[in-house]
Amino acid sequence: MAKIRKQTFSLDQYLKLIKEEKIRSDQECQRMSGQWNQNMINELIATVLTDNYIPPIILGEETVNGITRQWIIDGLQRSSTLSLFRYANTKITKNLDEYMVTYQRKVLDENGNIMRDEKDEIIWESVEYDIRNKTYEQLPEELKDRFDGYQIELAIHQDCEATEISKLVRKYNNHTAMNSSQKAFTYVDAFAKEIRDLTENRFFLDAYTCSRNDRKNGTLERVVGDMVLLCNYPEQYRKDTKQGFKWLNENATIYNFECVKDLLTRLTASLENTKEIRELFNSKHAHILVAAFKEFVESGHEDNDFGKFLEWFVNGGNETEIDGKSWNELGADRSTRDAGVVHKKVDYLVALMGQYFAEIRKAA
Repeated sequence: MAKIRKQTFSLDQYLKLIKEEKIRSDQECQRMSGQWNQNMINELIATVLTDNYIPPIILGEETVNGITRQWIIDGLQRSSTLSLFRYANTKITKNLDEYMVTYQRKVLDENGNIMRDEKDEIIWESVEYDIRNKTYEQLPEELKDRFDGYQIELAIHQDCEATEISKLVRKYNNHTAMNSSQKAFTYVDAFAKEIRDLTENRFFLDAYTCSRNDRKNGTLERVVGDMVLLCNYPEQYRKDTKQGFKWLNENATIYNFECVKDLLTRLTASLENTKEIRELFNSKHAHILVAAFKEFVESGHEDNDFGKFLEWFVNGGNETEIDGKSWNELGADRSTRDAGVVHKKVDYLVALMGQYFAEIRKAA
């Protein structure tokens, strides 16, 4: 068991260490920042400004080739929230129950000079300040100092390996705030960086229809994992994301991820960026379409012909029946992530492509 070292920093010191990347907030298995709603953000900042208690931030310390790095294990949402307030002009909104903060300030005369009593001691006064709709820069200097000087405690797990850090992420986030996709992602620590890199592919900007939450709730990582399985090990595709990630962690290779990267890049270039085409590529079907594109490429067709096929598909081609069922009828009464449904949809698209190009050849 790794030794745990406790350390205390001023909040200003701690946030600077993050800003300088001496403390890393991007551990591959960690879920993305931005999970909190505005009320949670407000309450955290108010807690600091009223000098109340915040639980310790948990770090994992890893040494590779003599270089030591510290990763945020638990406390990413708190850290990112405080950092955004300090450096990015984030505003406290009106959604706050206790918004009057009391602090002491020096009394000034009409000329702005500090007033002193008969013993030459500075005269102080107690002031109440409304923090609603305020940014860090709008706070009085006394409250800025209180924010910067707030003492934040760190508990640092020392001498960790990458796999141990992923396990710690899973352990400390073992509560309802971490959804199933985010928790499952901690089981693919060997390829977490490769998966996160793939979520930054142009495909997810130019072709994929992304909901507001897909990027932060683990959906994109799940979709990429499904793509890697369907394109490289289709028989290993699982409805259970955790099982799929665990299998990839133990059996996949870097080449598998490079193949998917190449497919996504080529696929994006082959598509017309229309609303109808984009609506096809969502969390429900993106992995299925990419697997079908792989079959298409391996059959010897030109990439651009896939884009033409999809244009035909969204303009009525999807009503074509294969084995008595159209696209929309497949799996209508079952989970869209069911392995049987997913494979049937891939098979349907492959068969439909065969019919489509056969008809083109006849017409020619």
